[in-house]
Amino acid sequence: MKCLSIAFSSFRNIADEKCEFSDGANLLWGKNAQGKSNILEGIYFFARGRSFRGAKEKDMISFGESAARLSLDFRRDGDKGAVNLSAYLPQSGKKVLCRGGAKLSGTKEMIGNFRAVLFCPAHLTLVSGGPALRRNFLDIALSQLYPAYLDSLSRYNRALHQRNALIKQAQSAAVDSSLWEIYADQLSSLSADIASRRLSYMTELSGYVEALFDSMTVGAEKPGLIYTTVLEKEHGGDEEIISDGRERLRALLCDNIQREIAYGSTLYGVHKDDFSVMLCGREAKLYASQGQQRSLALAMKLAEGEMSRAAGGEYPVFLLDDVLSELDEGRRGFVISKLCGRQIIITSCEPDALTKYSGTSRLICVENGMIKDV
Repeated sequence: MKCLSIAFSSFRNIADEKCEFSDGANLLWGKNAQGKSNILEGIYFFARGRSFRGAKEKDMISFGESAARLSLDFRRDGDKGAVNLSAYLPQSGKKVLCRGGAKLSGTKEMIGNFRAVLFCPAHLTLVSGGPALRRNFLDIALSQLYPAYLDSLSRYNRALHQRNALIKQAQSAAVDSSLWEIYADQLSSLSADIASRRLSYMTELSGYVEALFDSMTVGAEKPGLIYTTVLEKEHGGDEEIISDGRERLRALLCDNIQREIAYGSTLYGVHKDDFSVMLCGREAKLYASQGQQRSLALAMKLAEGEMSRAAGGEYPVFLLDDVLSELDEGRRGFVISKLCGRQIIITSCEPDALTKYSGTSRLICVENGMIKDV
């Protein structure tokens, strides 16, 4: 999969620009706060359906403008023609997403058309950071590959939001008791689907992480990934999650209503799950050095790309947002060498950031929201 170009209108500090990319490496070069990351934000919007910075859609509109427009052309490997995705993001009203000029029903219908792996400095804390960061890593990767997973996750989050609203209501007024069982049925069933898919993904991902980490460290240490979920009794596998986990979670939800009302939110479900990154049989966030943790995070993001290729038949586009400057020379060289032959779009303040890249490359200067080839 290749990103051919992206056009912007009133997006962040980019007034009206188009950026074209080579099939190899593309370096977006410029000083800080010039708009380099805004370009990646626009590209990644079509892969995830939202900003990777956590910004609201109206926050991406240029100051004083009524709407932002994005248009991305990409090509699947083996295809001759390009596919166009576009987005109209207004200050008021609903966004409009299109594929080939035809209006899409919403974000869920857009996700999965264009696939990308984002690697930014925040991902270097995948090992040491909180559970939400690791769950987000899984959910983004799986949502791009499996529409059924995205549907289950969307329905789960909607039911969770509604149940949490019911809990808030129950703190000050009586509620219909039958609603507790309805939400318990919904959340336990969807949790089983989500946890099963996550566990399957983690099992396969772990193999790629081990191979990549092995080549990075010359086999000195062995990593591993262990997914933990409330649906497991202790450390069960796929079959136990499917057969027993649904009823186990349903019982937890029904038996702990008063505790959750006192707490103010739902305490049980896959929104509380996590996975541990292991190194030589010990938890890496407790025992690994910062360098080892960064190497593990690198291996996980590169493995995400391998999983995308295995499931979709082609590599995604790799987006690296100022991440090379956070790595030492050895790790920087490893990332570049592993991505050779794939399309990568990198932001950097250093114009020579790709000097060790052996494939075709393109240098693009970004200054005050304006884009030009060098």
